[in-house]
Amino acid sequence: MRRLHNILGLALLICALPGCSPVAAVDTTARPVTAPAKPAVNQSNGNLAVLAGKFKNANRAPVTIIQFGDSHTAADLFSGEMRRLLQAQYGDGGIGLVAATPVPGTRYEQVILKAAKRQWELVSARNQQSAQFPLGGYLSVPLAAKPGVRIEAREPSSQRYRVSALYQAQESTSLLLRDPRGQNRRLLAATGGQWRFGPVVNNLGLPLDLTLDSRPGTVLGGWYLQGQKNAGVIYSALGINGARLEVTDKWQPGWQDTLKSLRPDLVILAYGTNEAFDDTLDLNLYQTQLKQTLERLRRDLPRAVVLIVGPPDSIKQRKARSCAARQPQQLAAVIRIQRQAARQANALFWDWQAYMGGQCSIAAWQAQGLARGDLVHLTADGYRKSAAALHDYLRTQLKLN
Repeated sequence: MRRLHNILGLALLICALPGCSPVAAVDTTARPVTAPAKPAVNQSNGNLAVLAGKFKNANRAPVTIIQFGDSHTAADLFSGEMRRLLQAQYGDGGIGLVAATPVPGTRYEQVILKAAKRQWELVSARNQQSAQFPLGGYLSVPLAAKPGVRIEAREPSSQRYRVSALYQAQESTSLLLRDPRGQNRRLLAATGGQWRFGPVVNNLGLPLDLTLDSRPGTVLGGWYLQGQKNAGVIYSALGINGARLEVTDKWQPGWQDTLKSLRPDLVILAYGTNEAFDDTLDLNLYQTQLKQTLERLRRDLPRAVVLIVGPPDSIKQRKARSCAARQPQQLAAVIRIQRQAARQANALFWDWQAYMGGQCSIAAWQAQGLARGDLVHLTADGYRKSAAALHDYLRTQLKLN
């Protein structure tokens, strides 16, 4: 393992693979745009009525949404706008699962993670190896006896949270939690080599300081922040820059148990850009991987709705003469495979490229200030406009007013 540098700021956001360029100048202050017209996509899903009922009763019980994805998710602009729109109508159920310590190139729409230097080593499933990766793909290893993390709100808020640690411990240890009202200490029992959520600490506000009483074999995987009322929408954004669908294969066996423990009502898979930019991608293997992933989700979460978000439009060869030649070589095939897999698994599929206007439409989006100059990623307005369209599509599928 190598020691990673601290976050360099939003200017370092995003990317790993060719064709997934940094979004250095994302404007996070831009206002959300008006929701666009509804896409003409209609699919059936046996669990849609269940999810619709959950939303209608969100004032009494939480609706849990977990989005997995690549750099489009890691910026938490697209998912952040989805979270804002859903919570505005159905209640703020909390932020969901975030990494345990700061992750270079990754941000969260509602909170900022801070940690002092030389207190933690971050190991990422993006480009490192470990047999311990948890749900989400980030592993924080203590380097000091009592390493600390601070969680701050991006905007002033009176929201209160129920907080628990995702951790693994060879022997029992403890966690100290301090907010402006006081402090609490909780025992983190030994986990026998498995990932576990620690005891929930109620009625905490931000900023929140967390100090781990480190013991050999203790590592952290994240923090789960639920609203104190235990109702409303909880929306976790689990994005890794440069990730493909196969990144979950690097996570420790049993991570699905962690996912199940969160009881997600909606699981969103938002991969595809990095696959599309790989000219050597084995399409048959990718099709098999996606099919197996959907089968596993159906088996583990039989009552949940699964939604595949196709990759947005992008351009790889700017100087090519034809639109087809400018596109990533595998983009059309990846979208086709995703659509077919969703249909076969009775999952939903939202065609992001089609919503944008089809092949090479990102050039027009860039001209309107909705896409970055790399012609791969969108601006804050572009992501929020796209999220508004996905939100509209989801409400149509659920037949919500």
